[in-house]
Amino acid sequence: MRRRIELVDEVGTAFSYTRVVSNVQIRRRCDVDLPPLIDILARQQAQTQYPFQWPPDRGPEHFLRRPTEIEAWVADLAGNVVGHVAIQSVASDELGHMWAAALGVPIIELRCISVLFADRRLARRGIGSALLARATERALAGGGAPVLDVVAGHLDAVSLYLNRGWQEVGRFRPEWLPSSQEPVRAMILPKPEPAGPPSCGSTPPAGP
Repeated sequence: MRRRIELVDEVGTAFSYTRVVSNVQIRRRCDVDLPPLIDILARQQAQTQYPFQWPPDRGPEHFLRRPTEIEAWVADLAGNVVGHVAIQSVASDELGHMWAAALGVPIIELRCISVLFADRRLARRGIGSALLARATERALAGGGAPVLDVVAGHLDAVSLYLNRGWQEVGRFRPEWLPSSQEPVRAMILPKPEPAGPPSCGSTPPAGP
């Protein structure tokens, strides 16, 4: 079913387009995507508190494109950039060791899903979920172990991760987090349990 989606910009001007929402394109991020992504963050940061500090210490472009980045994608809807996610390598620090111990893997195998956000004017349309799914799939495809961290007060994000099977394994307090805030949650995507041998007396598969 085709749905008409209307967006309203900061001065109240409406613009709209018709699109099958499930057909949001998740594609690799390009340099030309950075300005519209920064616009999204700047427009909604006062409401979302993401990033927690605005503008970020090293600037919004550095927040999006980090030295530890492995891959990054955007959500593209009818030519409009409406979301972002990236995968980062993980440092050998307190947080990295916490994740590695919880998963039982070396830090080098960890893949941190980060900088995940979507345009709130299109909230609850599955854009964030689609971005998370792509990043998780790519992290696993390379034999990596997906991990992430999230500010405890970002309840929508916490709910999204918990509903997708992520588990909290600890909390930590980065330098930029005010003492009035709860510690940041460290989360992992548990490894699937290996399939066990067939139980005694189970029926063997039928032959050809």
